[in-house]
Amino acid sequence: MTVALDTIIFGNAEVEIAAGSGDRPTPTISIVAYGGDVMTVPGWGPVAIDLAGLDAGGQIPLLADHDARVGGVVGHGAAVVRDGRLVVTGVVSGAGVAARQIIEMSQAGFAFQASVGVEPIEHERVRPGERIEVNGRSLSAARGFTLVKRGRLREVSITPVGADAGTSVAIAAAGSRMERRMDMDVQDQLDEVAVRADERERLKNIEAVCRGPSGGWGTQQKRVDELKASAIAGEITVSALTAEMLNILRESRPKLTGTYAPAPTVGHVTMLEAALLRRMGLDRLGEKALGPLAMEHGACMRATHALDLCRAALEFEGHDVPHGREEMVRASLTTYSLPTALGNVANKLLVDSYEEAAATWRSFCAVRSAANFHEHTAIRPSFTGALQQVAPGGELKHGSVNESITQFRVDTFGKLLSIDRRDLVNDDLGVFDQAARAFGRTAMRNLSDLIYTVLLANADGFFSEANGNLLEGADTALGIEGLAKAITAMLTQRDDEDNDLDLRPATLLVPPELQTAARAVLESEYITTEPGQPTGNSVKRAVALEVEPRLSNTGKFGSAASTKHWYLFASPSATPMVVAFLNGKQTPTVEFFGLDQDVNRLAVSWRVYFDYGAALCDPRAAVRAKGEV
Repeated sequence: MTVALDTIIFGNAEVEIAAGSGDRPTPTISIVAYGGDVMTVPGWGPVAIDLAGLDAGGQIPLLADHDARVGGVVGHGAAVVRDGRLVVTGVVSGAGVAARQIIEMSQAGFAFQASVGVEPIEHERVRPGERIEVNGRSLSAARGFTLVKRGRLREVSITPVGADAGTSVAIAAAGSRMERRMDMDVQDQLDEVAVRADERERLKNIEAVCRGPSGGWGTQQKRVDELKASAIAGEITVSALTAEMLNILRESRPKLTGTYAPAPTVGHVTMLEAALLRRMGLDRLGEKALGPLAMEHGACMRATHALDLCRAALEFEGHDVPHGREEMVRASLTTYSLPTALGNVANKLLVDSYEEAAATWRSFCAVRSAANFHEHTAIRPSFTGALQQVAPGGELKHGSVNESITQFRVDTFGKLLSIDRRDLVNDDLGVFDQAARAFGRTAMRNLSDLIYTVLLANADGFFSEANGNLLEGADTALGIEGLAKAITAMLTQRDDEDNDLDLRPATLLVPPELQTAARAVLESEYITTEPGQPTGNSVKRAVALEVEPRLSNTGKFGSAASTKHWYLFASPSATPMVVAFLNGKQTPTVEFFGLDQDVNRLAVSWRVYFDYGAALCDPRAAVRAKGEV
């Protein structure tokens, strides 16, 4: 998906300000503006910037809190891309109050942060879990992210609070060191800033690896302290330290005495979760969800059978362990530990499967949060009245706001998930794994079903000639001409005063029957209008492609589904549709429900529920073509 936008996004930064002295009274500023990784940007979600496509040339304004007025100018600088990072160096050249305040506050020890303003020119959506090589590193995000392929650096701002509260600002000390730093060249300054940031991260990792039980490491404390000191001194790497700490942890495992003791660092429920995931062969998921140290603690139990988990849960809580298998299982299902651990694992399996399921709607649906189950209103404001030239001392004229309203609400969808004693007695935990994952896939499938039911229903004539977003008749079949016609229809959408809305097509949505034609349209280098007369394809890679089988599923969606109809959408920010989740929770919830006390069946159950709703929103950001020849 490649589209043009005019929105400014902001990333976090690390700043160093060196006060002037001697014959160089002008303070200098060094900024690590962007580290090259995925960051969270308000209004955008996860975002990464491809520095290879960033235009960062020329003089870069340094502003105070993104204030582009003359009084908001702090200074100016130049930007370079180095080692997969964006760095900016400059001077405090501003003469206003903002520049003076920043100098005075920095001298007083205030830790400033920063943000960088980038104008995205082209961007694409990276799918959840997909990994790509950008800025010399491999990037991915569980929910996907937006990659800005081409952009323009507009400004860098010094702010009290950056886009990330965890950013740090180093203020150079006064005296001889400050004078020395003023004589250093720009590259030396950048190197020192980068080294200091890397060192802080290294020390942070060392502390995390050496963090032990609440009561300390006991007889191993001296060894841990020695290893920590060696790591801080640089005598051993953090990786080597981690390996040594895992060895210490393994040596401290409880011995097989017939009684299981919970590890003091993780708790017995987490220990059961780790052992359960190991028993199911899900070590990778366990390390992702619980961490490698927790999984090592789980290995202490040496659970070779599901009954070992039942026995451990009883011993953790100080209960007697019955001799019979069924009696042991029955008793363990009445504890707090085992049902909680099973429920937590079920939630992890369900969410993992849910996030991996196909979700074509993410490419065109805006996500909203609903605070309750009442009917909510999505307002689409339309600002009328063009900006008018104002004479010196003149007064600004009032514009007006017209509002279009879309109603939506969320409902609850749920089911019960159970595991009975036979699965535990027979050591058949694969059934539990399969059931939980099936629930996750079902949750995403049901959500997608609702969204496409709303889309195909075309409530209130959302797709209509009056809205200028319904193509019917000749030449609406999916091809070069048909797609060009749909793109034109979206690009020419205007408000009530004939102002262009500047919408940009982003996604082509087709049923499976049209995917071959769609790929030919979007990927072909040339088209042939006459025999032997090929011409360039004007719509090649104009939009991203999504293939959705629900569009042609007449068995489930009736006559509203079709093998010929296709759709064109703007980006989710233009709100063609909205999908709302209760309190913003975009994954299903798993909660312990209770025990089934039926005479012939004993099972522990959890309820799985999901709160969501969907509605069509802005018809100007969507086009439907009937696909007629």
